[in-house]
Amino acid sequence: MILNDLEEVLRSRRSADPAESYTASLLADPFLSQRKIMEEAFEVCHELAENPINSGLVAEEAADLVYHLLVGLVGADVPLSDVFAVLEGRRS
Repeated sequence: MILNDLEEVLRSRRSADPAESYTASLLADPFLSQRKIMEEAFEVCHELAENPINSGLVAEEAADLVYHLLVGLVGADVPLSDVFAVLEGRRS
């Protein structure tokens, strides 16, 4: 699954130089990571409020949000499997 693959890549960036890796710079600065999550969430909401909705732009902004959220989870050492477990528990 792409999300699991992405999580592995993000975890591998923990040891990267923040000056050379955008992901590493986010992992080194939790405040910046939080700001990016909020910014991307706002942009998704903004695109969803457009009339008509441009599904391509919504998908792009949603992808940015998912990426930044995963960076935040990796930075907080919260495995994606834990998020999936919560969702699975809510399914019933």
